[in-house]
Amino acid sequence: MDKFTDKVLYSSHQHKIILLTNFLKSLLIINLPASIIIYFSTKNTAITATAFIILLILWFFYNYFFWKKSYFIITNQKVLLKVRNGFFSKFHMSIYYENIKDIAYSKNNVLHYMFNYWTFFARSSAWANWDFMATHLPKIEQVYKYVNYLYLMPKEERRNITSLNSSENQNNLENSINKQEKKLTKEEIIEAEKQKLLSIKWIKEVVLLEDKDRKYIFENEEDRNHWVYACISKKITFCITHNSEFRSADSPIVFKSWEKVIFPAVWFHEVWNSTTVSSSPGLKIHNYLSEKFNNMENNDATVLVWFDIQQF
Repeated sequence: MDKFTDKVLYSSHQHKIILLTNFLKSLLIINLPASIIIYFSTKNTAITATAFIILLILWFFYNYFFWKKSYFIITNQKVLLKVRNGFFSKFHMSIYYENIKDIAYSKNNVLHYMFNYWTFFARSSAWANWDFMATHLPKIEQVYKYVNYLYLMPKEERRNITSLNSSENQNNLENSINKQEKKLTKEEIIEAEKQKLLSIKWIKEVVLLEDKDRKYIFENEEDRNHWVYACISKKITFCITHNSEFRSADSPIVFKSWEKVIFPAVWFHEVWNSTTVSSSPGLKIHNYLSEKFNNMENNDATVLVWFDIQQF
């Protein structure tokens, strides 16, 4: 059994505006009506004022207690959220780095911009809704950089990190961020994604399609294979080979609409984030593409993988 325990690298409460907002809600919904009732019951201003102040203090510490007991936490194994929303009610959510497929953050309204708090998202599969969501986080740019840095790091290396504040880790973080933000050339992006494909278990070979290949596919592919046509219309199209042990597809590879059989686009989450999908060619195109590979076996499949590079 793995006895490794998490090391907390970063923690944060929700933005203080949430504490203030919850306090004001309590004030308006409970404190003011209660004070009015007390005044009309006693007809005594001093008693009413005293009760108002006592309730004010109680509601403040009530809201402060739950705000203080709720955390967003980054560890060297996962990102987690701990919310205390009642004396007998807790909510915990977490996602491990190795399960993360992509992350994002957003501002959705004018209050987010006024008070500088954000929502952080992470999900574990290409077609899933967001599996992890933390709202009203301050310093989201820092949070996003930390999570992205740890998410991209090899698992064993990540386990050895005990602090993000050490000079070595800060340097590594900055180098990682600079590398991620560096504007790559088209050729560098193509080579990087090709190597990423080749690193995936059971993918045997990868070739970049040329214009003559696109022309042949366009003229000879089955009409029903719509997404093959979409693949060859994109800026970058790879053809890969894999054997029968390759991972399951991220979504169904065939479905029937009325009397028509459709071969849809299939998400290929390992490559170039949200713009990448794949499609399986028909038999004639498969046979044509098979000639491009050196180690093609009878049971190997060919798949087209495409993505757009927006800046080119």
